[in-house]
Parts: sequence; structure tokens; C-alpha cells
Amino acid sequence: MNHETLIINKRHELPLRKKSVWDAVTVLLWAGWIYLWKPLFHVFYKMINLDAPADEISSVIFDEVSAVTFEHAVVMLVATPIVLFILSWLNRHVAPSEHLIYEFDEYADYFKVDSEKLKESMDAQLITIHHDNHGHIVDLENQISIK
Repeated sequence: MNHETLIINKRHELPLRKKSVWDAVTVLLWAGWIYLWKPLFHVFYKMINLDAPADEISSVIFDEVSAVTFEHAVVMLVATPIVLFILSWLNRHVAPSEHLIYEFDEYADYFKVDSEKLKESMDAQLITIHHDNHGHIVDLENQISIK
């Protein structure tokens, strides 16, 4: 049984070039994030390998952690959202929809509903749909209209 998810993923419809660009940007952003953690990884590595003497561990930790300057942190903090914002404004690919768009009367004919009631219900805020024991729509009742 095929279960449809509620997550819309149309990545397969994107052109190869756009997929590649987005993948490259994602890798670069992850590399920048990991770069910020480099001093901490370096400290952990020194602590695990016992490269630093026990009495100098605190100074090694302070020297390595402070290696990330305030400017580096600010640049990464500001640059990441700017890059993402610019990428969100780039010309996006409009993929052909897999869903067919039917005319209004075709919906009314398919569900065997009066076309006028269906048009009225498009402008309503609350609609009660009456159906029979088989789930077929019998009547539409508009509770609150916008007009």
C-alpha cells in the first residue's frame, strides 16, 4: 500500500543544475559551521591524546577556544542568513504540476452537486457537507458567507 506523506518534496522535478547548486551551497554552509567548531575539536583531540601536560590543560583550552575571533563568529552569523536570503530570491524553477486542474463545472458534475451551490460555497467560511451512507455528497449548506 502506497502511503502518501504530507511533506511536499518535488526535488526530482528540479533541473540538474539547480540541484547541484543547492547541494554545493548546503555543503559550503555545513563546512562553515564545522569550521566554527574546529578549535573545540582541536582541544578535545589534545585532551584525548594527552598532548598537553595536565597543568597546562586549562591554558590550552583557553588558547584554542579563543582562536575563533569575534570577527569570525560575526561574519559567519551574518553571512549565513544573507546567503540563504539571496538564494531564496533567485529565480526558482516552476515545475509542471502532477495534478490536473479541472473546470468548475467538471467538479460539480463529478460530485453530482449543483454548480450554483458549489460556487456559493467557494466564498463561504463555514460549509456543512451532507453525505449518504456511501460517502457521496448529497447537499452543501453554507453557514457563514463572506459577502
